[in-house]
Amino acid sequence: MKNQFIGLHLDFIGFGASMLCAIHCAALPFLLTLAPLAGLQFLDNHWIEYTIILFSLIIAANSLVSSYTRHHHSFLALAVAFSGFLLIGAGQLLEFEWTEILLTSCGGILIAIAHLINWKLIKQSRIANSNNSRQQT
Repeated sequence: MKNQFIGLHLDFIGFGASMLCAIHCAALPFLLTLAPLAGLQFLDNHWIEYTIILFSLIIAANSLVSSYTRHHHSFLALAVAFSGFLLIGAGQLLEFEWTEILLTSCGGILIAIAHLINWKLIKQSRIANSNNSRQQT
């Protein structure tokens, strides 16, 4: 694991996917007003939202669960991601447009934060493991 967060690893990809989800949810009402003019009607398709949510869920499950079992054994990142997916699910179930926008955007941001927390926990556990191995020798 590199010291930088930016790179080609699941936490960075998950962070990016979650932030795209949050931006998509927050910006969609504004983009839909311009959609007929710009040919962006495809953005108002629920299958795009479901695909992004599923993509984020798969990445989060792979990244967060494997990091939990292999590295840090902390439930914090998993709890934050679970809360984010609960907010997204609640946003999808509610009929009011403003609540969907608010809940799904906040959920996407929480999932992105969970990936940041996970990356930081991995980094801390590796530092602790290297310190422990030095002390044993």
